[in-house]
Amino acid sequence: MPFANLIGNERIKKLLKRAIAEGRISQGLLFAGPRGIGKHKFALALAQALNCYRPVEGDSCGVCNSCRKILAQEHPDVETIVSDGQFIRIAQTRALSEKAQYRPFEGRRRVYILDDADRLRLEAANSILKTLEEPPDSTVLILVTSRPYALLDTIRSRCQMLNFGALSNEELESELVKNGERGRDEAALLARLAQGSIGRALEIDLESYKQTRKVIVEVLELFATGRDTVRLLNAAEYLGRKLEREDFEAHLDALMVLLEDVLYIKELGQADTLTNADLSERLTRISENLSFEQISLLADSVEKIREGLLRNVNRQLVMESMLVTGKGMVSSEF
Repeated sequence: MPFANLIGNERIKKLLKRAIAEGRISQGLLFAGPRGIGKHKFALALAQALNCYRPVEGDSCGVCNSCRKILAQEHPDVETIVSDGQFIRIAQTRALSEKAQYRPFEGRRRVYILDDADRLRLEAANSILKTLEEPPDSTVLILVTSRPYALLDTIRSRCQMLNFGALSNEELESELVKNGERGRDEAALLARLAQGSIGRALEIDLESYKQTRKVIVEVLELFATGRDTVRLLNAAEYLGRKLEREDFEAHLDALMVLLEDVLYIKELGQADTLTNADLSERLTRISENLSFEQISLLADSVEKIREGLLRNVNRQLVMESMLVTGKGMVSSEF
């Protein structure tokens, strides 16, 4: 799709469009930034703009045969390389380097996009380095990564690095509504949960999150009042013993998001920009019954429980320790 159809990172859009229009696009580019914010789409948009039959001011038309082929991953001069298992392997980069030496088949530029470029094995990275040192005039390499400093220094130094930022809540919300993914209220919640990542927003099962959140809010209300030890023990048993591990981790994630909201209310005395803004009244009441120390202790305990899962900690016992005693994790559990 054209740059004009992409959301966010307007500065990078303008930079790339100007460089294309002036014919000075770098042959080695490093697109760095958080996962799920659209870096790969920007790389495809760049490939389209470089090979479009009817470009306009550094952008593609999005509808010509070349643009449609690139979007469908059928263009002979544009290729995306992804990891083969855990790594991008030397056989893949050797093939890339060999093909990069040839003239384009039907476009103006050959464009190679390396997704998750931080997964390059050392020998594969060295193979790419040779291509970056002496790139053919007609070839552009785009390395896409959320971990740019996991790449070799020599690779980074030979690429123009563009740092992509997370999308704003407003941009995410607008995109979700525009594409018919969600209504306004649900889109607003998804946008806040996704923390700037359109990819994450599209992956979140909102109904599942709401069910998980319902359980955790009730547990927090019980904890905040501290009057019903039996129900807290039952909650610890349900969370720690009856849930599958994946569901247990989802409940911990929801607890951390809610604790951040409670802490925000506690610190600022307002609830206008909460992630879970639709629960502001309940979260405000929880904040009124908890001290800063209790909120911090709960958050620290959640992090320790997450670490303990790697050692198969007894989930029920640690949840009882956190919810019933109110003293956080017991160190002997680790």
